[in-house]
Amino acid sequence: MSNLAPEKIAMLNEFGESEAWANYFLCAPSEFVQKYRLEAKKIGSVWVTMIPELDWTFFNRIVGLGVGDIATESLLDDAIGFLQNAGCKNFMAQISPLAQPSYLPEWLNARGFTKGRNWAKVYRGNEPAPSVSTDLRIESIGKEYADVFADVALTAFEMPPELRPVVNSNVGKPGWHHYLAFDEEQPVSAAAMFVKNDVGWLGFGSTLESHRKRGGQGAMFARRIQDGLSLGCKWFVTETGEDTPEDPNPSYHNMLRTGFELAYLRPNYVHETPIDDVEDESG
Repeated sequence: MSNLAPEKIAMLNEFGESEAWANYFLCAPSEFVQKYRLEAKKIGSVWVTMIPELDWTFFNRIVGLGVGDIATESLLDDAIGFLQNAGCKNFMAQISPLAQPSYLPEWLNARGFTKGRNWAKVYRGNEPAPSVSTDLRIESIGKEYADVFADVALTAFEMPPELRPVVNSNVGKPGWHHYLAFDEEQPVSAAAMFVKNDVGWLGFGSTLESHRKRGGQGAMFARRIQDGLSLGCKWFVTETGEDTPEDPNPSYHNMLRTGFELAYLRPNYVHETPIDDVEDESG
């Protein structure tokens, strides 16, 4: 894999993630879309997603800028304008260190973005899936388990219950593959895979605190890789928070153990409005 051109590595990682994330948004039910004004829009080769009524940085993202096509200031301004015109105060641009032009971060700094925490972007090829031992039972699920999947993911990620319609809405949809791990009959771990063309994006890996360190997520990675290979995937991509001595990340080590390698550390450039400024603007 290390023989891949840097441009290919960036395109696999950024477009694999952004296509999955955008499709995740596009699966949301119309009632949620209307109430929270959820939207996903492609501007050039860049995906911009947002949920203005929640206005959390995690959901308001610019992904893929400067990858495939060289970024321009007008394209960046269009993406920012899409978010701001909808009323978003908090958003981020996730910029690959391989993005072009190399001085793209300077444009972001000039527009009020600050560099935040890195995410580790990892990838692997179509090598066989490893064998991972766990005492949990891994099952592929359909839409009849959508609410159960949401229960586990929302609890494990400590996400608010109003997100349930988004979390469960893509279960059973084209391109998506969902999994639960069971301790006897209790669902304790969740994960998903989105496949487009020959790339599988792995996400939503989550385990209830009571059942961590039992090999569930490692086994979930192995199962998704195995299933992805049977679907014709040549590449798998995913991401997680940077692993550091001060803030170790078990998920990152699960990825390395199942054949992923680090593509790069991708910084999040964050644009946030202080609470005082929000209150001032609202009168």
